[in-house]
Amino acid sequence: MKKIFTILGIAALSTMNAQSFTATYDFEGTPPPTTGAVAGAGSSNIAAGNFTTTGYTQTSTGNRFAHSNAPTAASPDLAKYLQVTITPNAGVSLSVSSVTFRSQRSGTGPRSYVVRSNADSYAANLPASISPANAELEVVGTNEFHFVNDCSTCTGQNGNTLTTAISNVTTPVTLRFYFYGAEATGGTFSIDDVIITGTATTGALGTSENFRTKLNLVKNTFVKSDEITFGADVKDVKVYNMMGQVVKSASVKENGTVNVSDLSKGNYIVTGTVNNEPVSQKILKD
Repeated sequence: MKKIFTILGIAALSTMNAQSFTATYDFEGTPPPTTGAVAGAGSSNIAAGNFTTTGYTQTSTGNRFAHSNAPTAASPDLAKYLQVTITPNAGVSLSVSSVTFRSQRSGTGPRSYVVRSNADSYAANLPASISPANAELEVVGTNEFHFVNDCSTCTGQNGNTLTTAISNVTTPVTLRFYFYGAEATGGTFSIDDVIITGTATTGALGTSENFRTKLNLVKNTFVKSDEITFGADVKDVKVYNMMGQVVKSASVKENGTVNVSDLSKGNYIVTGTVNNEPVSQKILKD
């Protein structure tokens, strides 16, 4: 008996309703509030959580999210971070495109900092850049922000910019900011004017089930042989990457294949039409 597959709504890409949002944390006040102000057409479809502190010591400084007790080591202490979470409403798919913020340190505060996300269990630094250019900041190593110059009285620096590939997720997105390389553990540091930009998509990214036709689209959802094998005649096959871009197109017969040897390892969405029914399925290419 053919399996009954859950049909991912991405098959109906043309019906998606993607609305942009920004979540802004200006930390204005003493003590500074840690809540975010959400704006944009997609603002009603997400919840912006409060910034929290783990491992660091928050100071009484106003108008910025300031702390001490950063590690003096040249690499992050994974038990010390600032954190914020953006949560999509039920039935909403969340994408985060960029994060910008202002950073500051005292004369003995940390010189380096990185940002990671729960999308890969905080394994890799998010892509970092300085935009607009700022002579006081640079990106070194693998996406590590770094204060260029030493100072006795340091001021806040703009230009910290992150881009992400977090796209069309239906679970909360958490960002962690790790500061390290302090010249003394009593040195202070802060973030300010954090702006998280993205889109909230409703409609097509929900799921439904077609119990009547019991469609069998992809037979090998874990692709190890560089060939996607189909369990039916499928018209207008498209393979989408997780950014929503079409990377393959074809039409296939039952037990036919599409070669994906040129695609990178990772998750993809396969869509097509079987017996005039639009269907789609998520695959993982090894």
